[in-house]
Amino acid sequence: MKRLVAAAALLPALASGPALATGSIGCEGTGGDEVSVDLTIGSLPVLAIVSAAVAAGEDVWSMDETASSPIAVGQAFSEDGRILVDFVDPNFETVLVRLRLVSAGEGKDEALAGTLVISGRGAWPVVCVGP
Repeated sequence: MKRLVAAAALLPALASGPALATGSIGCEGTGGDEVSVDLTIGSLPVLAIVSAAVAAGEDVWSMDETASSPIAVGQAFSEDGRILVDFVDPNFETVLVRLRLVSAGEGKDEALAGTLVISGRGAWPVVCVGP
């Protein structure tokens, strides 16, 4: 019986894995465009968007539950130097924001850039830093 109690006491410690490490990607519009994207990503074998905020002028879309314009991740992929993310409305009915990024590097130098498309608002080139 004592072994069973000891084993049960160890289960939570064994079940909890390593802490989720995160990184961030920050993007801004080029040429004075007032758009930005801030992503917090989890350190997993797949692209995991932990939080996001997208801004165009005074309008902001965010994964924060209290946001006036909430968004959710519809899909997110990272492969072969590309990051592709679609943000949808909370009911998963409409794609609201599309982010398409490409990275290239040589030695210690790396560049990350792409396009931001906001439904009904427009499309912008963006340059990014991170992760």
